[in-house]
Amino acid sequence: MEIKIFRRHSAHCPDKADRYASRCGCPLWGEFNWTGSQTTFNGKNLRQGQNRRPLKTRNKAEALRHAAKLENDLDALLEGKPIRQKSMTVEDAVQEWLAFRSKNGLTNTKPKFMGDKLVEWCKKNEVLHLGAITPDQAIKFRMSLPFRTGDSSSLSVHWSVVGGFFNWAVGMGYIPVNPIPSTRQNPQFRIRYEKAEVVPPTKKEVEKVLLTASGRVKLLCELMRWTAMALVDAQKFGMSVEDAQRCGLSKPERRPLLENETLIRGRRTKTNERYRVRISRSLAERLRGLGSPAFPGTESLWRERVKKLFRDAGVKMTPHGFRHYRISEWLAQGFQPSDVSKWVGASEKEIRKTYEHWIQEAEDRLDNLQRQSWIAQGLDENGDAKENQIQ
Repeated sequence: MEIKIFRRHSAHCPDKADRYASRCGCPLWGEFNWTGSQTTFNGKNLRQGQNRRPLKTRNKAEALRHAAKLENDLDALLEGKPIRQKSMTVEDAVQEWLAFRSKNGLTNTKPKFMGDKLVEWCKKNEVLHLGAITPDQAIKFRMSLPFRTGDSSSLSVHWSVVGGFFNWAVGMGYIPVNPIPSTRQNPQFRIRYEKAEVVPPTKKEVEKVLLTASGRVKLLCELMRWTAMALVDAQKFGMSVEDAQRCGLSKPERRPLLENETLIRGRRTKTNERYRVRISRSLAERLRGLGSPAFPGTESLWRERVKKLFRDAGVKMTPHGFRHYRISEWLAQGFQPSDVSKWVGASEKEIRKTYEHWIQEAEDRLDNLQRQSWIAQGLDENGDAKENQIQ
């Protein structure tokens, strides 16, 4: 079905005599001949013969895209195929997506942030409707994002959220395809980065922090140091769901619970992965002595308190450094990555990938112990009898 694009001039337009004027700035419309029976389309009557529809833009390139979509929809309607006839704005789609996620118990921190970014960019670039977003516009939006690349996964993580939004829109029938180019078919659009190797704080740095700390902050740091819990999880220790909700903490149901005096079980706030780890009896008693909740207040409040402690101790590290330190410590002691993964709530694959250097250190230590064992038995360091060695 051919759609002719023309300008619907205002009464005072100097180019009103030319319905195809290219630069007058009047709204662009589409004109087509409908050969099917009379029906409704996008809430308006569609009659046999000549019909006109606004293309909702003054830009010729955008009008061509809108006309192509209109043509596809009309052809599908002629063939009796189901089509989504609602014209959804980007802003309305984002709000509906966030409501959908919330209804299904999903967090909306990054989705809301990225949704707002997309709406802001679309308004600035006069892209009103969701179906008007094209692959080139999607990539231009990505290029406008302020996230670091090269050695950071920030752009990749946030861009995957945008991809999830478009996939949801496709599933809802608001758009026919995801406008983000496939990186399999177009590898040039792949976001490349090399994740920096994890460098845990040293034993001296951790000890210096704990010697400087006092009160509840000290116990929070000790809890992270011995369990490898992230701050967002450790802060919820000893809290009821009601306490966590009152403090405005995310995923209050994913909190660490103390069982059998020294065993802590929980699910990570970030990934919902289970973890199971023990602490010393003395630490458990001191934590219980804080009452419930042990660490009341917002997560950002405690993060700032811990960061202040680092500054006071003269140590450059982050709260997550305790997690890196404890995991690398376990691995260097020779514990299997599969066991460590269950203690900290991470996949064995992720442990091996992130802490590869420390697993090698453990293997080197175990090899050295094996050599010492052979020598203690009167053998050489290769496990052979000394009299069998070639003189």
